[in-house]
Amino acid sequence: MRCVVNSLLLMLMWIFLLGPTHIYAENVTSMGNPFMTVSPNLSDTGYFPRQGPGTGSTINANGITDGNNGTFNTTWTGDANPSWPYDGIGLQFPEGMEGVHRFEWDMQTFGDGGWYNTLDVPIRVQVTTDPAFANYPIITGTNNGADGIWTSVPSHNNYPLYVSAAVPTEPGVPAFGTTFVFEIDYPGTIYGIRIIGDGGGVAGSDGTGFVGAQEIRVFTGDGTGRAKPVWPPQDAEGVTVSGLELVWIPVADPNAVGHLVYIGTDPNGLLASGTEPLPFETTSFLPAIAKDTVYFWRVDEIRDDGEIITGYTAIFKTELSLPIINVQPADVTAGTGRKAVFSVSATEPSGAPMTYQWFYDADGVPGGEVMITDGPNHKGALTDRLMLLDVSSADEGYYFCVVDNGNAVPTRMARLVEGHLIAHWPLDDDPNDIVNGYGGTAHGEPVYEPGVIGGAMRFDGINDYVELPPGFADFSWGLTLSVWAKPKTNGAWARFVDFANGSPSDNILFARGDTTDSFVLEIYDGGAGGGVWSPAVLELNVWQMLTATVDRYGNVVLYKNGERVGVGTTRRPNVVPRGSNYIGRSNWFHDLPYAGSMDDLRLYDYPLTAQEVADLYLLAPGTEHVCIAQPQFDLNGDCTVDLKDLAIIAGVWLECGRYPSCLDEIPE
Repeated sequence: MRCVVNSLLLMLMWIFLLGPTHIYAENVTSMGNPFMTVSPNLSDTGYFPRQGPGTGSTINANGITDGNNGTFNTTWTGDANPSWPYDGIGLQFPEGMEGVHRFEWDMQTFGDGGWYNTLDVPIRVQVTTDPAFANYPIITGTNNGADGIWTSVPSHNNYPLYVSAAVPTEPGVPAFGTTFVFEIDYPGTIYGIRIIGDGGGVAGSDGTGFVGAQEIRVFTGDGTGRAKPVWPPQDAEGVTVSGLELVWIPVADPNAVGHLVYIGTDPNGLLASGTEPLPFETTSFLPAIAKDTVYFWRVDEIRDDGEIITGYTAIFKTELSLPIINVQPADVTAGTGRKAVFSVSATEPSGAPMTYQWFYDADGVPGGEVMITDGPNHKGALTDRLMLLDVSSADEGYYFCVVDNGNAVPTRMARLVEGHLIAHWPLDDDPNDIVNGYGGTAHGEPVYEPGVIGGAMRFDGINDYVELPPGFADFSWGLTLSVWAKPKTNGAWARFVDFANGSPSDNILFARGDTTDSFVLEIYDGGAGGGVWSPAVLELNVWQMLTATVDRYGNVVLYKNGERVGVGTTRRPNVVPRGSNYIGRSNWFHDLPYAGSMDDLRLYDYPLTAQEVADLYLLAPGTEHVCIAQPQFDLNGDCTVDLKDLAIIAGVWLECGRYPSCLDEIPE
């Protein structure tokens, strides 16, 4: 199973100090002399290896040696969770670093072009003062920020904090081999330090990342080498814009003669104080800023010889006035005639009332939107939940909501795609498809017999199968396979269906899991597959409806008789015509043919909902209900809470095991 990430490849890397030599403040040399040098050679520089679910890859650990003290360090990636927004490089101080110290990193770009299209989250430096961090092991999934022990601090850099480009030749993208310095100045006792930022991206064909720590240095001494932000402090939120003054501590340099103040939404800096320096005695500045905005600011010092000393950059957020969209509308696939729902979750920072208005746009390009009103097919146009009650091809397109508290904020455009029944083989008395002409050719001598819904086809497990025509190309929005089956044997990997171009070649297969009592949906991306297995629920010589759904992200749900029995993830199928398609036969020569009966085989180009799967099951004569969700107080397992359950409670009402309140003596 592998997770393919389209726009970003998200990973986490750390460097830990693990050697026998502990770090103590008294061991640190005087200001200007590096105490510790990590990875002085480019060949030792850590990188971000491709890491994801089902890749079979292991944690890449590059040995990095302390150049002065012989301690050993390890780089490692985060786990396979693609939702983490950070890559990181850091150090662990088991005994804590006390006093005033400065940290410097030399950051090295790689031959893939550096940071292009990667720094979508500006780089931050964070420290932890929590002694517990000294005992953190080097394992994946530990230090992604969820532990709540990290604090962002102002930092200095001489490279772009933010780059978003399509190709490595665009302006702002560092050239191969470029080295930059990253610096912080932090007083106090810290147990860990890290640099984080969205540095994923894809480098060539191997998916490696872009930035490595070439050298790391620690200094002690007077930390007054650069101007430091005081107000607003790092990561301040809700900063009032009216009358806001930026306040800083100037550099303690007798040759400094003035200040240049930079502030803006671009982390790379925007000069706000004018081309002429502010007098050195000035330690505050009144900028023009807006609400609902993230700002980056710093103060550079000018020396009397013209040299500019770049200050530390801090980040803050101004007070909120706009509605905050917490959950954006999601893309929806709904079958013809079914219901589609779009929803938005928003909050209002001041407590003022909010209004909602939904819009439709045919092509997703701003400018052609149409306001939606409630009617026979639309409900909730003025609420946070829009419902389309009878989806048809005319409803396909994009939907978004404008949330308004006096300031209007639009949500993202969410797409509605109409799902279709691609093929339906009733298998009553022939292998024909009654929907789109995917009629098959029967091989061997399959027998037609009474089934669950009309007739059924019985396969002998020797040479009976149905060959289907080419097609079955586009399942980019997911798919559903459902069949009534009465297997006679547990033949290894006996197929219900197998759509492919060979073995293995873009297969979509629905089968018994080897010789077990589980059924499997497996999808191949080219020659690499990933399957999701049910529990051991298959029964021999019993009719049962088996269903598998998979959405556009590879999330699978398995059902037996309309009830969910398993979940998992698989690969997303390539959009490619498939020319080797069978019912009852595998594309692998060593798999056994299916032995038993099949009825009412259906294929959809979208994932059915739990209700739709239940509706399919209820098409069979004699089926009365499906227990989609077991009620909490259903004591007899009939999927309802009624007097029968109350009778079970009443039956034990007077039973008591307490002594002496109910029992006169303790039973032997």
